[in-house]
Amino acid sequence: MTSEKEKFISELRKSISDNSFVKLQFGKYRGDDKEFQKIIVNRINLKDGERLSFNFRYNTKDVVKNFEIEQGIKLAEDVTGNDFLSGTLFTTKKDYTIDHSKKRVPSFHIKKPSYNDPEVKEHNRQKVRKVNPEAEYFHLLGITSEDGSVKAGMYDKFRQVDKFIETMDSIFKSSGIFEKENICITDMGSGKSYLTFAMYDHFKNVLNKNVTVKGIEQNRELTELSNGFAVKCGFTGLEFINGNIFDTELEKTDITTALHACDTATDDAIKKALGAESEIIVLAPCCQKYVRKKMTVPEKLKGIFDYGIHEERLAVMLTDGLRAMTLEKYGYDTRVFEFVSTDHTARNTMIAAVKNPSKKIKSEDETDFIKSEFGINDFYLDKILKESISNKTVNEKNQ
Repeated sequence: MTSEKEKFISELRKSISDNSFVKLQFGKYRGDDKEFQKIIVNRINLKDGERLSFNFRYNTKDVVKNFEIEQGIKLAEDVTGNDFLSGTLFTTKKDYTIDHSKKRVPSFHIKKPSYNDPEVKEHNRQKVRKVNPEAEYFHLLGITSEDGSVKAGMYDKFRQVDKFIETMDSIFKSSGIFEKENICITDMGSGKSYLTFAMYDHFKNVLNKNVTVKGIEQNRELTELSNGFAVKCGFTGLEFINGNIFDTELEKTDITTALHACDTATDDAIKKALGAESEIIVLAPCCQKYVRKKMTVPEKLKGIFDYGIHEERLAVMLTDGLRAMTLEKYGYDTRVFEFVSTDHTARNTMIAAVKNPSKKIKSEDETDFIKSEFGINDFYLDKILKESISNKTVNEKNQ
């Protein structure tokens, strides 16, 4: 007699065979990992053939792994009724669900299809990406193999690069410099330069702009390596300069980015971007420790923030909120949003600021009340901006 589980897996295999598969989803997780939520499985086309793409969804991140069809079916069979009490197979013909009671007694159900449009199925089979995994720089930087397939363990990084370019594309197209032909970009703290290369490629070869990109990186070895890769790729407008954010003097630039610049290095990047009259400023801050050492939680709120993790998150929100408000003060339309879920949860917030010519630069500081409430007498960004203004005034007087 065929078991309920065998029926479910049989329908999965059949849907892949007859091309009616839309997606597979597992829920009601009962394993040991408290952060784990569910699994969503899509069918995708890669250069090496079709794969079942498993999205392992956690509270703070997504982990995506691709498996050959038979491996994927075997994995689905393994988790059904074990770690997950519920599984639903969506096809263009029917929906198939297997549910298990707390005692692991299965029941199999067949319902009308939730998706009967073939376009839905095709959408799930291939995601449109902003970056090309077959680009030479992805291989040189170690994200892909020679055949253009994303290496095991590098999918999260590839996804982050793709999402960043999608975000940058949207920000740029909504800005006042979209029609400009000559675009200058500075990436402060370019690191291993994944995003820097992708930016140059997108602006040069997709948007067809006459673009120059400079990556500022304090690690000399990374700087030299990235410059060598730029030459190999024929990216003549891409250059990497050895130096740190604090000491770097920026000339006029259209776009300034600083991704994962640690703690006050993000503030240094904001100061440099404002001094360079950047039209667009994009930041992905991390390690916001400065404010946490300076702030005092109001007495009425101490019950909530007595817990270390809450205090840490409060410090992050205050730091990035004050940064965003400061950019607003200087005439930028500013957004703070979740960029992409990664293994480093403190690094998935993005601050995007676009200069608004009709927005008046404010003389008053709306952040004063917030800083006062939390006892922040020493906010690093305030300090360096005041020093910058003071130095500018002295220089003007001496001229």
